[in-house]
Amino acid sequence: MEVINTWQFNLIMYYVFVVLYFQFYKLAVRNAQKDGAATIILQALAGLSILLIAPLFAFSIPRAVGTYLLLTGACIFYAINDRLQTTVRKHLEVSAYSVLSQLGTVFLLIYGFTFFSEPFVLNKIIGAALILGANVWLFYKPRVKRELTNEFRYFIVGTIALLAFATAISIDIGISKQFNLPIYISITLLIPAIMVALSEKIKPSVVRSEWNNGDKKYYVITAIAWGLTILFSLRAFQLGEVSTIVPLQAAAIMLNVMVAYVIQKERKDLVKKLISAAIVVLGVYLTVL
Repeated sequence: MEVINTWQFNLIMYYVFVVLYFQFYKLAVRNAQKDGAATIILQALAGLSILLIAPLFAFSIPRAVGTYLLLTGACIFYAINDRLQTTVRKHLEVSAYSVLSQLGTVFLLIYGFTFFSEPFVLNKIIGAALILGANVWLFYKPRVKRELTNEFRYFIVGTIALLAFATAISIDIGISKQFNLPIYISITLLIPAIMVALSEKIKPSVVRSEWNNGDKKYYVITAIAWGLTILFSLRAFQLGEVSTIVPLQAAAIMLNVMVAYVIQKERKDLVKKLISAAIVVLGVYLTVL
C-alpha cells in the first residue's frame, strides 16, 4: 500500500483522470442549452462525489478566520473560471483547449514576479514566452475571418478564465494542507456552484431541465474525473518536488491531443497541435528549472 503514497503513483492517476476529465467534459457540454446550468451540475456532482473518499484522509479543519476569508476570495475566482471554461470547452476542440490551459502557468509566473517578489529569471521568461507564443500560433489565423471571430474569441475568453484560475491559486496557496483534502476540494467546487447560480439567477428548475435533457453518464464521468484530477494533482505535489511534477503534468497535453484524435475525431491541424503542445511542455519545463 506504500505505493499509493508516492508521487509516481499519484502522477499516473492524474494522467488517467485528467484525460477522462478533458475528453468527457466536451461530451457533457457540447449540446448544453444553458452553459451556467451545465456548470452547476458538474460542480455539484464533482463536489459531492469527492466527499465519498474523505474518510480515507485525516480529518483536519483550520480555525483561523483569515483562512476562510482567503478561501472565500479564491472561490470567487474559481467560480469565474469554472463558468467560463464550460463555454470555452463547449466551442473549442479538446486538443486546442489542452494547449490553452497551460496559459495558467504564465499568469502564475507573473503573479510570482509582481506580488511574491520572486526574482526575474531568464529561463522562466523564455518558458512563459514559449507557452504564450505556442498558443498565439495555434489560435491566430489571420487569413480565415470566421475562425478569427469564433475560435480566437473563445481563446480570449479561455485566457480570462485561466487568469481567474491563477488568481484563485495565488490567493489560497498553502490552504489545502490545512484541510482534509477531499473536503477542501469539495468546498472549492460547491461554493463556486452556489456563486454561479446566484450570479446568473439560475433556478433549480433550470438545472433540473439541463440535467434531464443532457447525457447523464457524461456528466457523472466528468464530475468524478474532475474531483479526482484535482486530488491526484495536489497529492503528487505534496509527495514530490514541484520542479519534477510540473513539467510531467504538462505532458498530459500531448496525451489529450492524441486521445482527442481518436475519441473526438479531431483530425484538423494535428501536426500543428502536437508541435504547439511540445513547445508548451518545453516552456513549462523551463519555468521550473
